[in-house]
Amino acid sequence: MKPVALSEVARAIDARLHGTDGGERACGAAVDSRVVRGGELFFALRGRLDGADFASDACARGAVAAVADRPLEVPTLVVDDPLGALQELARWVLRRETSATVVGITGTVGKTTTKDALATILRSAGRKITATEGNLNNEIGLPLTVLNAAPDTEVLVLEMGATHPGDIAFLCGIARPHVGILTAISPVHLDSFGSLEKLAETKGELARSLPEDGAFVSPVGVPEAAVGEGRSFGLHITFGEDEADLWASGVEETKEGLRFTIHAGGESAGVHAPVHGTHLVRPLLAATGGALALGIPLEDCARGLSRLRRTGLRGDLLRLRDDILVYDDSYNASPAAMAAVLRYGAHQASSSGRRLVAVLGGMFELGPGAREYHREAGRLAGEVGVDLLVCVGEEARWYAEGFPGEKIFCESAGEAAERLPELLQPGDYVLVKGSRGVRLDTLTARLKEILSVV
Repeated sequence: MKPVALSEVARAIDARLHGTDGGERACGAAVDSRVVRGGELFFALRGRLDGADFASDACARGAVAAVADRPLEVPTLVVDDPLGALQELARWVLRRETSATVVGITGTVGKTTTKDALATILRSAGRKITATEGNLNNEIGLPLTVLNAAPDTEVLVLEMGATHPGDIAFLCGIARPHVGILTAISPVHLDSFGSLEKLAETKGELARSLPEDGAFVSPVGVPEAAVGEGRSFGLHITFGEDEADLWASGVEETKEGLRFTIHAGGESAGVHAPVHGTHLVRPLLAATGGALALGIPLEDCARGLSRLRRTGLRGDLLRLRDDILVYDDSYNASPAAMAAVLRYGAHQASSSGRRLVAVLGGMFELGPGAREYHREAGRLAGEVGVDLLVCVGEEARWYAEGFPGEKIFCESAGEAAERLPELLQPGDYVLVKGSRGVRLDTLTARLKEILSVV
């Protein structure tokens, strides 16, 4: 965000100035006083804590003013709703700074990998970009990303998450994308959506928000509702199998990462991506589709993928003592992602003659069908050849109901971290996967401490 006077901000968000004449200039936004670096507006949001209680700390760190629902002891822009003001300011900034092309990314799995890959391709091609950091893909994180974008940003790459119908449409109302990418449709958050059809309709809000000359990238075979039900676009790129516009062949896993050939529009290019997991090919294709829509040549897309570094805990391969390999995909979990990781791990273990140990935490927010989704994953673990199943957390007991082999149960990631080192054998291949709330990242951190990375 370009520096802007507080008086101008106040007009944009319909705020009353308190303790300031409005001459100071702001160049970003924060909702956490601990991350203030200087020059930001501090939005005092109410949640479990009242952000107003931290406004003094924020200003001591360099925030120019607070945006709050009441006058504070620091310079304040007083509004009725600080969160609404944050969102309105993001809308205003995008109207004022119209040079950046907005790319929206949604889907039930693969959003962050797609975002990381697209950002890497664009940077490699010389584009100035700002992308969602971490998982800031909601009604707070998205406007923060917009407001903290560098003023010379050419492409704004925004993850768009949803837990309820209307969420994607709301985010698109803040930052209307010209390019949309749908990564996948699979069961997740069904306790909020009620059905896969409703979920597809919500993800389809991205397609319906695109302008007529916009570009849309989507997998082949997803429900029609997810692609806007009859919407036409200036450009529509499908990815997946060889009947799609964009597909991969010759996929192989090497010690250095993935190798495959990418095909589009009669052209082909070889990809050497330094990430592990054949299930990642689809989000890499999605990212390539987004780059093609932005005018990046296929060869440059392949070159960019060779420089990819993913957000942590999404397919990190750890090499530990006694030749133990740990595939850490503990960032989050859904039925489709769980199945992909189990199949991938089974292939890696069998191809190298290793025993396969699966450490699985529960999958949250699956609605009434949660138990059966876990049972299905347990059955699949047996089918693909998991030798030892470690179930972590209450929901994970349901994996054991479908798994026919050796299994143990741990109440928490902490308990699993204590027990697992004694259960492992030299040369084991260990999969770690579960919803974020299970905190399996603490288990992998403990394994690195105990078994020391080599």
